[in-house]
Amino acid sequence: MCYLALANLQVLRFRQRCQGLGSTDWPAITVLKPLCGDEPGLYERLRSFCQQNYPVFQLIFGVCDAADPAVKLVRRLQDEFPRLDLQLVVDARIHGANRKVSNLINMMAYCRHDLLLLADSDVYADENCFRRMLAPLADPKVDAAISLYRGVPGPGLAARFGALYINDWFIPSALVDVALNGPDGWYGPLTAVRRSALEAVGGFVGVRDVLAEDNRLGRLIRRRGGGLVLVDYAVPTAVTDTGFLSLLRHELRWSRTVRACRARDHLLSLVTFPLPLLLLLLALLPSALTAALVGVHLLGRLALHLGVRSRCGSPLAFWMLPAREFLCFFIWLMTPFGKGVTWRGRRFLLRADGRLEAEPELPINALFGAAVDSLEGAE
Repeated sequence: MCYLALANLQVLRFRQRCQGLGSTDWPAITVLKPLCGDEPGLYERLRSFCQQNYPVFQLIFGVCDAADPAVKLVRRLQDEFPRLDLQLVVDARIHGANRKVSNLINMMAYCRHDLLLLADSDVYADENCFRRMLAPLADPKVDAAISLYRGVPGPGLAARFGALYINDWFIPSALVDVALNGPDGWYGPLTAVRRSALEAVGGFVGVRDVLAEDNRLGRLIRRRGGGLVLVDYAVPTAVTDTGFLSLLRHELRWSRTVRACRARDHLLSLVTFPLPLLLLLLALLPSALTAALVGVHLLGRLALHLGVRSRCGSPLAFWMLPAREFLCFFIWLMTPFGKGVTWRGRRFLLRADGRLEAEPELPINALFGAAVDSLEGAE
């Protein structure tokens, strides 16, 4: 109940502001956008980065394979925006277990500016996105600006469930964490950072085997004394899970990543989805008090849902909240039972220190992977 009260308060305090966007003295930046394969709506999201209200920027798209479907989309953008400083890097060199970081290491060789904007492939940028993210770096004491992200669901019930988790569980918990501890690490989809601060903590090479490289880099910069600022902005990100098995794989990877990076936070996250335990309590000890506890929790969760919707523009889906909370609890419960994660179609083992290693090719692993893949195809 205390968590819900604090979460509602922090969500109500959150405003997506456009402060300082009228300035004319904007530094040149390099945008790094690693890609891997095609995704629904990918071209429109990449195109949004070419339509920025920003004077000078370099766009670098990186892939590891010349046959990657994303290559055709980038070539199409180069034809559509010939005046932009838009570059495609195709480099198959692998520097570690994290293929995204390998991609970024290869892309850095072509980076021309001192301020970097790191953007995932699922991010959609409004025309003032660059200004929103770079405005805090006008202060020389700020080394990185991080943003929240909100889920925009694609077609299908699984995508709506995925977006609901991001909007109603991730955003409030992140705001509570920042209110209590300050920004600690990056959230991943969109981050502005000084190149000098990145290099001072070892750059991407130092996290080439780490799954949550964004969180690790942000914490290293903060530990070194660098300033991190949370921007008043929740960038839209596409949720494209086409089935519930895909969603479960995705969110189990997230949950195991959080447990590896911040074990205490993962344990305490139980307070954010206690509905199954409250209903069990009601069944074992039926009374007006236990019924009131369930009712108060549901009302608090509904208020939080409406608050996030008003502040971030998330879809209205309050009827899905109880089922979504049960799914959160199930994933949390399953997280300690295994170290395997699936990422971009590859299976890895996640070590306790957050590093990845390739999963051994044992017959049982191959059999399990084939069974899950066949179920996803059927779904």
